[in-house]
Formats: sequence, structure tokens, C-alpha cells
Amino acid sequence: MTDDRDKQISEARFHKLFDDTQAMSIQGYRADGTVVYWNAASEKIYGYTTAEALGQSLYDLIIPSEMRDDVQKAVAWMFEHEQGIPSARLNLKHKNGTTVPVFSSHTVVALPNDEPIMFCMDADMRALEIAENQVQRLSYFDPLTDLPNRRLLLERLASILRPNNGDSPVAALMIVDIDNFHSINESLGYASGDRVLMHCAQCLQQFAPALDDIARLVKDEFVLLLASAGNSSAAVATNAEQTAKQLIAALEAPLQLDNSTHKLSACIGITLFDCPSEQLGDELLRQADIALKSAKKSNDAQICFFDTDMENAVKERLKIAQALAHAVDKKEFKLAFQPQVNRHGQLIGFEALLRWSHPEFGAISPEQFIPIAETTNAILPIGDWVLEQSCLQLVQWASQADTKRLNLSVNVSSEQFRRGDFVSRVQQILLNSGANPKNLRLELTESLMAEDIEFVVSQMHNLRELGVSISLDDFGTGYASLAYLSQLPLDELKIDRAFVKDLNKQGKGELLTETLISLGRSMNLTVIAEGVETHEQFERLQELGCEFFQGYLFGKPRTDIESYLNQKS
Repeated sequence: MTDDRDKQISEARFHKLFDDTQAMSIQGYRADGTVVYWNAASEKIYGYTTAEALGQSLYDLIIPSEMRDDVQKAVAWMFEHEQGIPSARLNLKHKNGTTVPVFSSHTVVALPNDEPIMFCMDADMRALEIAENQVQRLSYFDPLTDLPNRRLLLERLASILRPNNGDSPVAALMIVDIDNFHSINESLGYASGDRVLMHCAQCLQQFAPALDDIARLVKDEFVLLLASAGNSSAAVATNAEQTAKQLIAALEAPLQLDNSTHKLSACIGITLFDCPSEQLGDELLRQADIALKSAKKSNDAQICFFDTDMENAVKERLKIAQALAHAVDKKEFKLAFQPQVNRHGQLIGFEALLRWSHPEFGAISPEQFIPIAETTNAILPIGDWVLEQSCLQLVQWASQADTKRLNLSVNVSSEQFRRGDFVSRVQQILLNSGANPKNLRLELTESLMAEDIEFVVSQMHNLRELGVSISLDDFGTGYASLAYLSQLPLDELKIDRAFVKDLNKQGKGELLTETLISLGRSMNLTVIAEGVETHEQFERLQELGCEFFQGYLFGKPRTDIESYLNQKS
């Protein structure tokens, strides 16, 4: 009797232990898979109550269909040998159909005069997987700002530095440092310091094409990567400098800390590099850090480039930008005019081209100063001046019988065009000058079509209502897809000189040029080819259906337009 009582007490203890444990799902099964035991933890993990599970089949309850055959074989083997199999991670099935990852152990209990029972003990791995994912994320991301950390940044740099078969752009990497950050922690506390770091992270995200292009290195140092900025070092440097200035401006926006307003300041070090490159990510960070230290030591520069020559170029651009701001008032600009002709070589008009001669720098190429003017908004007064002088030229031509029918094409920058009052400015300039709008043609670049096409179309319609005609410049090289080209209220397509240069009977240039000419003519648009330099190009373009031409073959841009006209007459 004592032995039976002890056995009953022991069984009760184990049942109590099995039933009450919340950490381990314990199930019991007969050889055919019928459930004979189902504890409270099993209800929680798999969703079935004990009443629902008892008497049901293991294979119907928690075994996914794709695992059924393998599990049946394993169960048969365990009952045949009356022993368990090695523990393993399994993806089983919840009542609602979702996957339940578990670490599962199995054993078969076979007692004398009793049927054998297979017990499965499953540990829920969902919490562990969440923890593993968190650990994985912490190894690549900063826990405070949720930005990529140095490790992930170096992997990103390695991926863009390795050789590839695509383009080889120039990229820029900048390190951003918050001035006197330690004093914020010391005077206002670490909570305020964390607020500053979060503010910096949010500012960087405004300028990053993707999250993996920014990172927090240590403390108050951040990185911004401009991965595919362009193929020209000068252009990339200009873009990086402009981005850095905008970033500093965003960082310096008033910030509320400890019930008072604070204004941060920052320094930025920039290095440029080619992709691909044999340089390592650590070396690029070192270069940017050297530039950063130079900026921090400077009394008047918040931005420094690692490359000395590039720093000189930046200083040169600054001088040009400063000079551009006064060039109109100092009457340093002139217009040059390049002739446009028909298929018979007869003059039909000119394109007005801007020229700048500075008393200190000498003649400066438009390719050099126009991008600077566009980034500093100096292009707005310059653009107005070009339009005003062009209209005055049209008025002068209108007074003479042999020139009154000449057209004048004027380039318009995207910054001008997107200005809200551009149409009214054109209208006012036409009224003030008295020029005939029918002789004025505005040349727009395809880059305008990259965004906000509805605004572009509306603006173009408004200009045409003034009587002005519109040309799409450098057609075929940019953004003007055929999908919406028909939406644009155009008068002219201008074939880029790159197509004309490659024009030959064996090359792709001829096929593309013929396609563009046919497209323009099918839309009842004037088609003009620029960059015509040889008689062979002139003749072949005529054979392809082009009727209007511009290029050195007919005349280089000249500021002494009157002498040119007298020579032609």
C-alpha cells in the first residue's frame, strides 16, 4: 500500500509540474498520433484548448502538410525503438495557420503493462527570434537614432567601391560634427544631448537618398554619403558643397532644449572618391576626418574638402559666385548670337548665348559659371537681363526690312522657369521693350520634365498665350519620354549635337537622329539640328528630313551681330 501511495503522489507531482509550467509546451501522443496529454503551455503556444486537442491527431493539429510524411516516419521509428530522436528547431503550425518556431525534444515512455506514450517538449522560439533580430539590428544600427552605424556604413562603402561593369561615378563622403556637443550634455543633461542627436539624425535623413547613405559614427559625428553624384569631380564637389550648406542650415534651425531655445552649429569635412576604387572605407573616413579637423580649426570655414586642389576649386567657385552677384550691375555680360538657317542656307534667326568677361578672371565659360549661378539664385537676375536684352535686339531688328522676320531663341534655366512669377516677368519684359512675342522662342531643357509635369505644361500654355513659341532643347538626351511628350505644347524640337556628331551611315547616331526627326515632323513641330560642323552632316540631315540647322558650319557665336548681318547682305 505504501508503494502504491508513493507512486500516486509522485505521478500527481509530475502532473502538477507538467500542467502548471508556462515555459514549456508538453504533449503526449499514442503511436497513431492521437493526443492524450496537452498542458496549459501547449494551449498558449498552439492556440488549442486541452478539450479541443485531446483525442485529435498530432498531424492535423500542429504539423504542416509539407512535414507530415517525415514526422510520421520519425514517430514510427521512436515507437519501434522506444527512444527519442535528437532535439531540433522546427516550424510547426498554430491553430490560426501561422507558423510557430519551436525547439522540440522527444522521448517515448514505455512502462510495464502500459501502452507506450511519446512526449514532446517544445520551447517557444518566437521571443528568442525577436531577441536575435534585435541583437542583429544592434550590431548594425545605432540604438538611439536608429541610423546605420560604422559597421554597416563600411559594408555599404565596400559594396560601391568594388569593381563593376556599370558607370564609374564620382562620389562624396562627408563627416558632420556638432560643435561643443559635450557642453550640452554637461550643462543640460544627457536627455537634452539625446534630443540634439535625434534632431541631427532627422536633418540628415532630409538629404539622404536612402537610409544606408547616412550613419552615426560616434557621439556627435555623423556621415552622409552621396553615392552616385555624377561623373565630373567639379560637379560633384559643387553638389556636395551645396548639400553641406543646406545641411548646416537645417541643423542650425532653432531647437527647444530644457524650456529654452538653442541654436546648434556644425562643421563638415568632405572627401571625393571614384567608384570603383582600391581605397578602403576606413581610408575614406580618415580623409573626411582630416578635412573635418581642418574645418574645425578654421575661423571662417564650416566646410572643408580633403583634396587641396578641390579646396582651391571651391574657393574659386566662391569668388565666381560673389562676382556673379554684381555682374549685371557692372555690365560685365554680353550676348553672342549664333545663326540658324534653313535647308537652303538662308538665315532664319539666331540663338542668344550669354558671355561673361570679368576684369580679374577674364572670359569665363558658361559651362563654368551657369551651374554656380543656378545654385546661388544669381541666375534669376541674369535670366531677366538676357530676356530684356534679347527683346531689345528683336525691337532693333523689327525696324529693318531685311531683319524684321528673324527669330531669336533664348535659353531658360529650370530655376527661372519654376519661379512662380516667370510668365508675368516675360509678359512685362515684352511690354516694356515692345518686342513682338512671335519672334521670341524660349528654349527649355529636358531636365524640367523630370518632375511636376502638370506645372510644366500649365506654365508652357501660359507662355504660348503670350505669343511666345517654345523649343525643347537637347532633345533625346534627357527626361522627355514619349509617354508624355505629346502633352507638351511645343513648337520646336532641337536635336542635340551629340546625335549630329555621331551621324554616319554605319553608326547608331543616324538611326536615332532619323527617329527624332520623324517624331518631330509627325507632331507638326519644327525640327532643328544643332552642332552641324561639316557639309556631310548638313547634307545627310537634309536627306533624313531635317529642315533647320545651327552650328559652326554656318557661323560661330558672335557679339558683333550687326557686322555679321552686313556681311551676309
